[in-house]
Amino acid sequence: MRGGALAGGVVLLALISGCEPTDGSTYVPGSYSVRESGVSLRGGGTACNDTPGTGNCPDVLDGLDPGNKLYPLCQSKGQLVGQNTWWVYVDAPGGNRGWVASWYLTCPTNILPEIDVCTADRFD
Repeated sequence: MRGGALAGGVVLLALISGCEPTDGSTYVPGSYSVRESGVSLRGGGTACNDTPGTGNCPDVLDGLDPGNKLYPLCQSKGQLVGQNTWWVYVDAPGGNRGWVASWYLTCPTNILPEIDVCTADRFD
């Protein structure tokens, strides 16, 4: 019985410890890269912060290029993009801060490991 509990703990640790970049780059703790071209950093006020997506976040703050490093501040469920409903509020190149669909990051999991869910006090 004791060995089974230990084995289960090892599997859980592997699942929550992080994810490897899908673009072959080296993982920098706390950062992810954009993996596709044509990705927009978005904003748009309260509706955007409540439920991020293209409709609720109509302001395109910046165009992001493959390889751009993004630094997640928090994440929230929003519009389905690809196979993922999670959006990430990030610090982006050029000092911009806004939303990007998690699907377009080098770790396109449903929820990024070790990144908090957004609360109202996280927004500028």
